[in-house]
Amino acid sequence: MGDSIRVAAQAQCSPARLWHTLVDNRAAWWPELEFTASPGSPLTERTNDDNGGGEQRASGTVLAVARDRLLSFRWTMPEWNAHTVVSIQLASSPGPDAETDYTDVVVTESGLGGLTEGADVARTHTEEWAGHLANLISLAESATPG
Repeated sequence: MGDSIRVAAQAQCSPARLWHTLVDNRAAWWPELEFTASPGSPLTERTNDDNGGGEQRASGTVLAVARDRLLSFRWTMPEWNAHTVVSIQLASSPGPDAETDYTDVVVTESGLGGLTEGADVARTHTEEWAGHLANLISLAESATPG
């Protein structure tokens, strides 16, 4: 297993619209995640434990913010022996229709090699990031341009 995973997709909207959805409309695409897009701000994710054990809580810190381009944070789960770093990068890109804005979105999570259960986390998070990206992009593409 490598140290990181990467999930990428393309949205049919501008980086500004995708950023607005990512940060300002976050509760609509990932309601369990809470953060303020400011370096040093706390970040938490609350989820139900699949085994009926109640709520699990991931916690971390926002590391870097570059409007319309980058959101990065460090996070960990209580059962992890280390943390990982997630970077969500946005970049304007050409698409099949020259009259339409397109944005490439890349999510990278690194530090998985330092986790005791890193291979399992990598598999699970690859699927979960793909789902979160699909939700984010769908919401951003359906938003009214503003």
